[in-house]
Amino acid sequence: MSIGERITNLRKACDLSQGQLAAMMGVSRQAISKWENDQTSPDTLNLIKLAEVLESDVAYLATGESTAVTVPDPFVMTVVKEVIKEVEKPVEVEVEIPVIKKVEVEKVVEVERIVEVEKPVIRRRIRVKYRDNPIHMLILGGGCFLIGLILGLIL
Repeated sequence: MSIGERITNLRKACDLSQGQLAAMMGVSRQAISKWENDQTSPDTLNLIKLAEVLESDVAYLATGESTAVTVPDPFVMTVVKEVIKEVEKPVEVEVEIPVIKKVEVEKVVEVERIVEVEKPVIRRRIRVKYRDNPIHMLILGGGCFLIGLILGLIL
């Protein structure tokens, strides 16, 4: 028996469609179909998740050899699901919640209207780089160099 046949048998035993199994696994229905037709195999993480969803174990899905897993009879599974549904009735339980701190309200004030405050306007400053004539910059640079040279010789 191939891995695809084992997935198909377990899925049908759990009374799930390919779409339902795909939704529970978080994969597409086409992926389930490819697994069942042995076109592809589920990766390790999907194999583990598949074993949990189908209430099986990874060893049985991967190799087909497991002493603990047997494919349940569909009639038995239906009866078990109905019993579980009847057991899952809500039960009312009284629980005492401890009070951490009591707060007393001194005065309740009713609000007549809500006033919306406008957001402050943030003005942006735009910096503009002024580009002078390159000849002026060359003259200025040369002048600063000469002043530095003269001061260096004097001091």
